Amino acid sequence: MNRTQNPGPRADRPRARGALRLAPALALSLALAAAPLAADDAVDPDVARLQAELGRLDADAQLAGMGELERLKALQAVQALDGARSRERPGLVYIAEQRVRAAAAAAQADALAAQSAALDRERDQILVEASRREADRARREADRLRTQALARQEEAARLAEEAALERTARAETFALAERAQAEAEQARRLAATREREAALAREEAELASALVAEAMAADAPLPPSRQVGGATVYTLAGSAFPSGRATLTTEANASLRRLAMEIGGRAVQVVGFTDSQGSASANAALSKRRAEAVAAILKESGASGRITTDGRGAADPVADNGTPEGRARNRRVEITVQ
Repeated sequence: MNRTQNPGPRADRPRARGALRLAPALALSLALAAAPLAADDAVDPDVARLQAELGRLDADAQLAGMGELERLKALQAVQALDGARSRERPGLVYIAEQRVRAAAAAAQADALAAQSAALDRERDQILVEASRREADRARREADRLRTQALARQEEAARLAEEAALERTARAETFALAERAQAEAEQARRLAATREREAALAREEAELASALVAEAMAADAPLPPSRQVGGATVYTLAGSAFPSGRATLTTEANASLRRLAMEIGGRAVQVVGFTDSQGSASANAALSKRRAEAVAAILKESGASGRITTDGRGAADPVADNGTPEGRARNRRVEITVQ
């Protein structure tokens, strides 16, 4: 009988390593979140409510170590409420609530994935145990047949009865295995559902961030600029995007919306750049996506002239890629307004 190998412990190792890497950052964020409450007796009700929700999530032993990245983002969103201006506050509260919900959904998804792996291991153990019992039964039967020479009819009846019992035991064993497999499949479907819910929560948080940026646009500062011939070149730093992504931060979004008011109907060229780390194809694709994201905000916010985009990856560096500071300066998007 073929033995099913158990991948459970190895499959769990990437999740464990990811939790270990996030644990120091999460602990630091918890300490920073607690410090303002200790220093100021006037407790913000929204912050207290959201921190209480995160506390309940942390106190759930079944979800320990689950959804660490989303928990960290939720803590950061709650901390952003401290000192927020009144007109920004509704949007920031909404973002924090969505981050907390996303953290709970991600923890549930991780927990269900772990449950699915446990059910897979249980099924494998059932099959292995069934194989061992059948081997033991076969050995006992062979010993018994060698020692018996009499009572052929009784032996035949006994063997028939034992065969029936064996078939029943085998049927029960496979029924248990099928039930465990069905439960594992259901757990996987639930985990997929939770993952979709977490993705939807992230999309809602990004939409809320765009709404906050629109409200902040009138007072937002323009990106740094320089004159090149008769054109003005605005430079959006690499910190305007999360690492490896083409989604603008709220502050960068607001700054671009302010810039769109200044551009009007003039022609614009948007070019994205990266540092030299990573493959050339990946850098070119990322810089292109970032340029397109900037162009989309400008068009959406009122820039009515012709807008072209390009992604040049690590080409045309403005600083030394051999230092962290130089790489940070090379990660940029340049907006040239004619």
